[in-house]
Amino acid sequence: MKIIQAEGVGYFYQTKYQKIEALKNMTCSFEKGKIYAIVGESGSGKSTLLSLLAGLDLPTSGTLYIEGKDIRTINRDQYRRNQAAVVYQAFHLFPLLTALENVVFPMTLKGLPLKQAKIRAKELLKKVGLGEKIEKQFPKMMSGGEQQRPLPEPWHRRGVSYWRMSLQGI
Repeated sequence: MKIIQAEGVGYFYQTKYQKIEALKNMTCSFEKGKIYAIVGESGSGKSTLLSLLAGLDLPTSGTLYIEGKDIRTINRDQYRRNQAAVVYQAFHLFPLLTALENVVFPMTLKGLPLKQAKIRAKELLKKVGLGEKIEKQFPKMMSGGEQQRPLPEPWHRRGVSYWRMSLQGI
C-alpha cells in the first residue's frame, strides 16, 4: 500500500540573484513497512525532498499525496506531530536540556502530563539502547550516535529505533 506518493513534484526558491530549482519533476512512492534510501550527489535535492515528505514545506509544482490526500489539504502540523519525523545530521537537541528532557518536551507540548511523559520518555530511551546513565546527560556529553537517538515519539510508536536524515512512514 502506497502511503506517500509524489507526482511530478518540484521545488524552487528565489535568492537575491537567481532562481534555484532544488527539485525537478520528482515522481516516486513509498510503501508501508519498507525502508528506503535517498541517495545522490551534494545539491541533488535529497534534503529538499525529505523536507517536502515530512511536510516542512510544500512543493512549488506537482502533487504530494499522504495516504491518498493532497498534502495541501491536510493539517501539516498534525501530520508532522503524529506521523512524520526527520532526524537531521546536526541532531537539533536543545543544548540546555538533558536527553530525558529532550524527549519529554515535545510530549508535553502535545498535552501529555509531565509525569506520564517522563515515564514514556524513559521507556523510549531504553528502547534505543540509552539507559539511565544517559538520562541526565546534556547533548555535549553524548556521542554523535547517542545524540541521534532521543527522537520524536512518532518514530518510536512505529517500531523504529533511529535513522540518519530519514523519514519514517505512517
